Amino acid sequence: MKKFVNGVKVILRIFREHKLRSALSILGIAFGAFALITMISVSEGMKEKNQREIEKFGKNPVIVKSGRVFVRRGRQRAITTSTTLKLKEVQIIKQQIPYIKKAIPAYMIDYPVRRRNLTIFTTIIGTQVEYLKYRNLTVKKGRFFDKNEEKSAAKVVVLGSKIAEKFFGREDPIGKNILIFRVPCKVIGVLEEKGVDLAGVDQDLLIYTPLKTAMRRLANVDYINTIYIEVDDQKHIPAVRAQLISLLRKLHHIKPGERNDFTVLTADDILRMQNEAIRIFTVLGFVSATISFIIGGIGILSIMILIINERIEEIGIRRAVGATRKDIILQFLTESGFISFTGSVLGVLSGVVVSYGISQLISIPYTIMYQYLIFTFFSSIVIGVSAGLYPAFKASNINPVSALRRT
Repeated sequence: MKKFVNGVKVILRIFREHKLRSALSILGIAFGAFALITMISVSEGMKEKNQREIEKFGKNPVIVKSGRVFVRRGRQRAITTSTTLKLKEVQIIKQQIPYIKKAIPAYMIDYPVRRRNLTIFTTIIGTQVEYLKYRNLTVKKGRFFDKNEEKSAAKVVVLGSKIAEKFFGREDPIGKNILIFRVPCKVIGVLEEKGVDLAGVDQDLLIYTPLKTAMRRLANVDYINTIYIEVDDQKHIPAVRAQLISLLRKLHHIKPGERNDFTVLTADDILRMQNEAIRIFTVLGFVSATISFIIGGIGILSIMILIINERIEEIGIRRAVGATRKDIILQFLTESGFISFTGSVLGVLSGVVVSYGISQLISIPYTIMYQYLIFTFFSSIVIGVSAGLYPAFKASNINPVSALRRT
């Protein structure tokens, strides 16, 4: 213990004498630890945010869209449209495909919505009562439409929070009318704020109305363009997706080799681009951290070699008064370990603090994985000590007689 304490005192003296050189060695290790912790925290936070966003699509969702749709950067883009997706097919899907708990039809259309002198172009979603629970929506004021209003194609609407604020401000919107295209509709509810989902749609700018209202009174169509499906278990999603494609091709009389006139999307399809971006970010973060650790290790190796060359006389005196090769090795390994320990602590703490700042700045969950904190901390120390092995053995091999002749 006494040898260790004396070794620490020597280290502190060296730090005072060579401040810049020592600081650079510490910063090399610190930046590696900082990069690794920050990268892991931010990437895990982004994954957590994506998982939370998926909940907005419902539990174990599968979505059928009319026409051909592709997902780019998490957002749905229509290539072609189709009018072949019929309401009766929803019941056929429920009856013929197992593992499906819910199948909710919807008709979406972009229309101008007007109140007084204000006109806003937004999306109207005609759907059924079950949609509220499927998408985890919560009514803030008023109520959602009911089964009777669905059957009668009542001209009622439920507003997203932002659209309600734009039209009514602080005024209570319940019971008042808005014009969707040229159809007057009564506001019966306002939803809680939901934000933008993974498909890039701002949920707070949407307007909801009964399915028949949208199909008959607003658009005058006999088809739907979306079916929201809830699967009983996540493991059954691939099977349900495959059966949906097979059944809809049969119902739409699509011949072998012909392209589908519909698209079946899962949460994985929507998340694929985001997760790919996160994977790229993670790989780059690991590369950056690895390079930083290597540079830090080289820095420690360099400074330890310089320290040995400057302390040859000291090493010779210590050997002459009884210090063994083991003592010399321990001394220099302690010094390199102290540098890496200091850098590791500095890097981990700064990584934790900066990760929190980034999470607040870009609105992602603050996620710290303690196993990575421990891994980073000990990896930094191992790299530092490993970098000090060669200089330590080099110092222990110095001939005390030759060293003393230099005094």
